Amino acid sequence: MAIIKVVCAHCDTTDGVVKNGKAPSGIQRYLCRNCRQSFQLEFVYNANKPGAHERIVDMAMNGSGVRDTGRVLGISPTTVIKPLKKLVPRQVTSLPFDNEELVLICQMDEQWSYVGNKKNQRWLFYAWEPRYQRVIAHVFGRRTKKTLKKLIKLVKPYKFKFYCTDDWKPYGSELPEDSHVISKKLTQSIERTNLTLRTRLKRLTRRTICFSRSDELHDKVIGEFISRTWYQRV
Repeated sequence: MAIIKVVCAHCDTTDGVVKNGKAPSGIQRYLCRNCRQSFQLEFVYNANKPGAHERIVDMAMNGSGVRDTGRVLGISPTTVIKPLKKLVPRQVTSLPFDNEELVLICQMDEQWSYVGNKKNQRWLFYAWEPRYQRVIAHVFGRRTKKTLKKLIKLVKPYKFKFYCTDDWKPYGSELPEDSHVISKKLTQSIERTNLTLRTRLKRLTRRTICFSRSDELHDKVIGEFISRTWYQRV
């Protein structure tokens, strides 16, 4: 006689796991007497499988659209959207430096995208420290001075020696004149990061039929990618 030990999905133990009736779908359920949690090993709907929501987010962080994810995982687009809406990306990070005399450089740029249609533009403004190779802060909005001011407010805790930008006029009026440098050569690092974002995130790709349909989902998916890639980096 072959015996298959069932591992508890909650506490990873095999002792004390017993059958606990069946689900309405007819699938066997189990009860763990150690943690008093019930669970099942098989599921009718793929979205209920353990780790399904994590896979949805991971695919979104690697250039998959909502319908792409639904086709691969065998679930509906509506179900794909639910865990993405629950994302709460961090907004600001701290730089790993402890030398107050260290000269810091802040590069700023804005990246175009849209939500729903091209008339509803949604710009990503962000600040980049080239030597630490990380995003410092980011905001979303229209390409206006108001959105730029939100970004500048987020980087105020840092003492930057230089601010390097392109020749967009609001930069000149909002950044300190004595530390503001307009140069394409000194913004090459952040321009390369723009390419990384467009390559990794389908919502930022220029020539595609894929685009965001809500500001909320657009901001959360891109914000979560920035948070995982740079803000949560040790």
